[in-house]
Amino acid sequence: MRAFLIFFLSAIILSSFIEKDKPPKKIALVIAIGNYDSTTGWKNISSINDIRYVKSALINQGFEEIDIDTLKNEQATKAGIQHAIDLLIAKAGKGDIVVFHFSGHGQQIFDNPERKDEMDGYDEALVPYNAKMRYDSRDKGQNHLRDDELGDKLKLLRTRIGKAGSLLVLIDACHSGTATRGEEMSATRGTEQKFAPQGYNPVLQNTKNTNEGIFDDAELLSNMVVISAASADQLNYETKDDNKEGVGSLSYAFSRAVSQISGDISYKMLFEKIKNDIQSWKPFQNPQIEGNTDQKFFGGIYLKADELIRVEKWVNDSTIIIPRGAIHSVRNGTAFKIFPVEATDYNKTKPIGSGQISNVGMGRSTARLLAGISERAACKIVFDNKSFGDMDITVNIVLDDAKAAASIRDILKPYDYINLNKPHADILIEPYKEAHSNQQALQVVAVNDSILWQKRWPSGNKNSLSVEETTEILHAIKQYSRAQFLRSIYTPADDKSFEYVQVELIPGKIKSLNGRDTMIQRIALEAQTNAKGDLQFVVFDETAIENEGFIIRIRNNHDYPVYISVLDIQPDNVINITIPDPGDPYSSADDYKIPPRSTFETRPVTLFPPYGKEFMKLLITTQPMDLKSVQTRSTTRGAGSSFERFYNDTFKDDDSERSRGPKVAPVKVDEVRIVPITFDIVKHK
Repeated sequence: MRAFLIFFLSAIILSSFIEKDKPPKKIALVIAIGNYDSTTGWKNISSINDIRYVKSALINQGFEEIDIDTLKNEQATKAGIQHAIDLLIAKAGKGDIVVFHFSGHGQQIFDNPERKDEMDGYDEALVPYNAKMRYDSRDKGQNHLRDDELGDKLKLLRTRIGKAGSLLVLIDACHSGTATRGEEMSATRGTEQKFAPQGYNPVLQNTKNTNEGIFDDAELLSNMVVISAASADQLNYETKDDNKEGVGSLSYAFSRAVSQISGDISYKMLFEKIKNDIQSWKPFQNPQIEGNTDQKFFGGIYLKADELIRVEKWVNDSTIIIPRGAIHSVRNGTAFKIFPVEATDYNKTKPIGSGQISNVGMGRSTARLLAGISERAACKIVFDNKSFGDMDITVNIVLDDAKAAASIRDILKPYDYINLNKPHADILIEPYKEAHSNQQALQVVAVNDSILWQKRWPSGNKNSLSVEETTEILHAIKQYSRAQFLRSIYTPADDKSFEYVQVELIPGKIKSLNGRDTMIQRIALEAQTNAKGDLQFVVFDETAIENEGFIIRIRNNHDYPVYISVLDIQPDNVINITIPDPGDPYSSADDYKIPPRSTFETRPVTLFPPYGKEFMKLLITTQPMDLKSVQTRSTTRGAGSSFERFYNDTFKDDDSERSRGPKVAPVKVDEVRIVPITFDIVKHK
């Protein structure tokens, strides 16, 4: 009996140690509604495509597929969503890592009469499959999932996982925002239509009731972070993946960011990667983050991108599977070499084989070797180049005047990267009547309602387009396409090229001293950031004693020199090279050489119109680049580095080169690092 008791007590003690050391679970609920009930009034969107990106990202982060629950379309009624969250709560335990993801529409709805906790008198709500867009006698909001209802569920979940747990909420929807164009433009998630009974008068609150909502009792409950695709007053525009299919901007950006984690990362750092991606596709959209953003991503329990790219599977002697795909900037045709796993100097080591990607996937791809390898020793993949993809734009022409429409089509057709009259256009060409003036104009307009070109087009008149005007339309479309493409280029986070070069943007007050702009006072980045989390500068005022601006400091910690260039993409899609200095005909790339273990600071930068979001791409290279000459066509084409050839391809305009369309040269992997710098230029108050 004594022996039995000793054995029994030992078993209890052992089991308690096992339970204590048990690693946290990783569980998720992914909800996507792309096809709403036809009676609800909601347009269909591409949310179902989001599932494969989010699931792939989570699986690559150690989530088991069986632990990722999904709800699609008709499964995602309000009752279905609430039940699925209840199941998620039941599965969760102390210290677990939990993800809640929603892709679909969002809407503002009249404030919950029992709580009345919103300052503007409206709750935000997720729109389930069976929730109507407009209030009526049968649907009075009971099918919407209000933010406070979701908050109550998440509060239970946070209690369940405790302080040591981590909850990430991703909302690829939007609750409001306005768009003046119709269904021909890129798909949007959200609506300006508020859900409320006729005659509803919202009760405005001076302050929000802090006893209710998602983030109350933050110290007593586990950490949670919420990332939304857009700010509360904006629509959420879908983007396109490498297969040209519609996909949620947040879902796609999240999958790309998570796949390239290469070091210690907080939610704030992850969000910056997500934000850079979304704003490179949709510059006018402001993703948002709330919660304890300084905590480590997934509580620090995440998988870093493996720097060593091994062969995942040998299909046969000439076909392999590798763990890299489109989200790692890999494309069909991307070339690579195979080296012994112990190789470090690829210039002095003979490769044991080479190949090309034959079928790219999201996170893994099939590759064909140029010659079979019978001995499958430990080896690794080293890519020769990286692709930034191809230029691609969709233009819809909505014009009753057949002759004018034909003249536009004829001048656009020869360009392969311009797709005509396909769903979810990037650019719309149509007559548009301004409400305030009642005057009609023919406009070439982009997805954010920015006008690229226009001409008076009186209704009922016999209007026409000259050859010069159709050429102007072509030029505006090409300029927009080029700018959008260059906004999107980036160096993957797991790319180790120039990893010992540190870049810092320093805002401050700029004053002219002895005829030279000088920074007289530095300003913290936080103080130069607006309410939406974007860096913001007031436009230069020549009458002011001092102006806002910044300098860029680059520290080269390598034992070899590096060169810098700066590519600047204005809000109006004009592309400039700001380094080397465009105003100095004698300035060259050699003037921007940073010796080993040295620091370089740019001259102070002040900002000028146009207003809006500006994109700078700081390019770090081992060889000098003359992009200024490439852009002005003062050098021989095809000369220079692979990045110069890539940049040259984006500017090909003459008739002999039209057929090449969207194809642009790949860039050698170790040749350039691209550091994005994004900020808003605003008027004086």
